[in-house]
Amino acid sequence: MTTIEFGTKTAADAVRDEHSDHLCSDDDRRLKEVVFASDTPDHVIDQARQQALDSRAEREGGSGQAPLSDHERGEIDFSEARASVPHARSVKALAASEGVSDWLAHYDPTLTVDEHREVMERAGREGGGRRREDSETPTQKAGRAARRTQDEGCDHARDHCEHGDPDACEFLTDACGYDESEVSRLLDDDRADETTLDGGEDQAIEGADAGALGRAWQGYKAAVTRLDQELQDADEAKTHAEQAGAAINRIREQHGQEPITFDRLEDLSDRLEARAQDAHEGEPHAEAASQT
Repeated sequence: MTTIEFGTKTAADAVRDEHSDHLCSDDDRRLKEVVFASDTPDHVIDQARQQALDSRAEREGGSGQAPLSDHERGEIDFSEARASVPHARSVKALAASEGVSDWLAHYDPTLTVDEHREVMERAGREGGGRRREDSETPTQKAGRAARRTQDEGCDHARDHCEHGDPDACEFLTDACGYDESEVSRLLDDDRADETTLDGGEDQAIEGADAGALGRAWQGYKAAVTRLDQELQDADEAKTHAEQAGAAINRIREQHGQEPITFDRLEDLSDRLEARAQDAHEGEPHAEAASQT
């Protein structure tokens, strides 16, 4: 099992509610320490640790909440995403700690309070406010570093998901906060490159068939990416073999021997060219051969 300490019991309980299926039987809701079962997925543990660092950093930073003026209340659409009076007051306090006065210009109701830390840090730096690093506690620095690491991991997963890696797509939804529609859009971006689609008709497919279609696209893209890499590797190997063969015959010629015809290399080269042509045309080699 894994025990993670949070800065407040409220933060601990929020994580308990979010990951109730992974809690250990020893977990005690009276405490700020959350106990996860031994079979909890790594990405859940990593996410919980990040949230714990944020909650402890918030407690140590002491930014708390700042009151809202009537004007500020009127400028915020509290029907959007996470927007609420406590949420806005916490973000305003974060902004004040960074020397950012026009905090509403940087307020984003789709972000958590903790995610606003980086936003306000950047705004304070660009606006001449004091740098956050100058007053950070060790826990705050660790939290910022962990967020940066997670962001880099999510960027890496996004790139692989775009190329059809199903595990990367799952990581985006489980650990990076992407929803299914966002992952589908990543896959759709590449579908537009396929000349076999008729004006984006895939968009009209819904329900279970849409899910099956999405998985099929993932499989297709993963296979095409692998095929592209393997063809590149094969072409590189062919070039090396040809260079080695040429070196062999040069040495033989220097010693008065006849050049060798590399039948095996020629056969493999013919097969490589045929398969590359079939891949370009989208027709399996075996089927093409059966029609000739």
